[in-house]
Amino acid sequence: MRSQTQIEEHKKRNREMFNTIADKYDFLNHFLSGGIDYYWRWRALKKLVPIKEATILDLATGTGDFALAARRFSPQRVVGADVALEMIKLGVDKVRKSRSNAVLMGGDAENLPFRDKSYDIVMSAFGVRNFGHISGGLEESHRVLRPGGQLLVLDFCEPTFPIVRGIYLLYFRRVLPLVGGLISGERQAYEYLPRSVSDFPQGGDFVDLMKRVGFIENSVTRLTFGICSIYYGKKC
Repeated sequence: MRSQTQIEEHKKRNREMFNTIADKYDFLNHFLSGGIDYYWRWRALKKLVPIKEATILDLATGTGDFALAARRFSPQRVVGADVALEMIKLGVDKVRKSRSNAVLMGGDAENLPFRDKSYDIVMSAFGVRNFGHISGGLEESHRVLRPGGQLLVLDFCEPTFPIVRGIYLLYFRRVLPLVGGLISGERQAYEYLPRSVSDFPQGGDFVDLMKRVGFIENSVTRLTFGICSIYYGKKC
């Protein structure tokens, strides 16, 4: 387990890294995934039970793709929070151009500036594995959710089927850092990605974390040969 000093150092490195690659982040997300990231977000949002005039919080929102995709629910309010302010700046421009009512702001998922029981849905796409303390972020999500509120997490995982796993690891550990580094000029950021996925508690391990902080009706759905997973739970 990381010490508090290690947690803060990890968060600082990640914040600086994402600020540095912000201007290439969206392009590389779509390019390196072959555009399938759009499908993953769509599938994840289908897990949610629609709530009339919902209030939605998108954690580690980045440039706001997941927050903008939540428009399909006609929510009362969507707030996206991220510690990387350069990402937020780009996201604010996307929100303005889309004429969405989403609000993007700086904010730490492990220390949220919101009252207890203030949101119907808390969600995050490809961000939870970057938290300094994942359980702390889940606890904050639970705190700000209303009773009956929903948690939705979309993130990468490692396939278990041998042939798929071999191809995946070759691409993820060799090809992706090379291409991502050439385009962004920050190879270290794209070498971090496979490490962060390998370190992330996947499948049942992540569901166990959800249970420990109080979420119920928890489930995991694997997508695209196990490359990505959707985690869903509710606050009782």
